[in-house]
Amino acid sequence: MMLAAMGVGAALLVAGAVAASWGRRRWVVVAVQGNSMLPTLHDGQRLVARRLARAPAPGNGYSRSDVVVFVLPAKQRETLGTEELPYLIKWVAAVAGDPVPDWSRAALGADGQSRVPPGKVVVSGDNARSQDSRQLGYGYIDAESIIAIVRLRLRGPEPSRTG
Repeated sequence: MMLAAMGVGAALLVAGAVAASWGRRRWVVVAVQGNSMLPTLHDGQRLVARRLARAPAPGNGYSRSDVVVFVLPAKQRETLGTEELPYLIKWVAAVAGDPVPDWSRAALGADGQSRVPPGKVVVSGDNARSQDSRQLGYGYIDAESIIAIVRLRLRGPEPSRTG
């Protein structure tokens, strides 16, 4: 009887380890850094995001108005003069085939008839001073650089209120 109970316990331990491993590959917790997403998200707030497949099919996994976690390619980080922003969190403002939003046309070299090219997205922060597709250094974002979609906002410290 004792041996059977130990066997069940070991099986539960293995099952728990497998579930935890699967969960880490499927989900990631990220912290917001900076104020580019104020008032929706604040500096230090933690988010739970579902990881995407390595090469999701266009439109598979994320869509316009999702909050996503992405990594800028090295060339864009170099243009912006930073290597310190491995993960960025922004809204998806437009996906491939959508009209280029008015507010980003100048930075993207687009006109009123332009569409977001295949394999690209336009991203936006909430704060007017956000670094996003409005700036020349960001421009279009490679859709394959999106690594996760935010699904849950965790409670955490409230933003500081000054003045």
